[in-house]
Amino acid sequence: MLSEFENRSINREIERLNIPNSRIEHFAPVSYAQAGEDVIVEGILAARLYKSQRTWDSVFYVEIGANHPVSTSSTYLMYQRGARGVLVEPNPELGALIRAVRPKDVLVPSVVLPAPQASATLFIGNAHELSSLDEAHVKSFGDFDGLGGIREHIEVSALGINELLTPYANKIDFLSIDCEGLDHDLVKAIDYERIRPSVIQCEPSEHFLKGNSARIINLMECRSYRLAARSDINVIFERAT
Repeated sequence: MLSEFENRSINREIERLNIPNSRIEHFAPVSYAQAGEDVIVEGILAARLYKSQRTWDSVFYVEIGANHPVSTSSTYLMYQRGARGVLVEPNPELGALIRAVRPKDVLVPSVVLPAPQASATLFIGNAHELSSLDEAHVKSFGDFDGLGGIREHIEVSALGINELLTPYANKIDFLSIDCEGLDHDLVKAIDYERIRPSVIQCEPSEHFLKGNSARIINLMECRSYRLAARSDINVIFERAT
């Protein structure tokens, strides 16, 4: 899916090199994710849909740590395509935005943990994207261009990851996990005997947890998933069997 905007990267490079541009129009791909991950996942799923002769309105996703309904969203591009799913977001302010903008998705206003628990403390960052259950993780970003630090902390309801995912079992085409430091523990806790998402994306938080990328990759390979792509922020896996 291409946007209505010309690809500025091409235009800047053509201008820098002082060479003629091509005669055809060139447009940037539509992306709402932090580092273009939604375009990557769209391509992976498009191939799977083609092989199984399915359409986008049959696609089901679960996004844990959904945050904003559009900005830095890993699933909004799919939502526009007709896919639907579950958005997990415990921050009430963001939950209200999700309800308003994405009424066809199901909102779960809780945090997700490796094991069931009644509630947990959520540290809300001045930048919502940095909010975490781990206070040290929020603080690890420092000033963050004036947006760092913790704004407040609130008590929120909690779910175990298998408690959340089991009702959907093998229905999940795409599982996105962005829980600021907890991702390894969450993907490790999934019951892969019953729950087999086609594509899984998670954030290693390598700046805070050194070596976490390798740990997650080794873990997922042992769960019969192959590393399909990696951005500056996330790793993306496709089920091998």
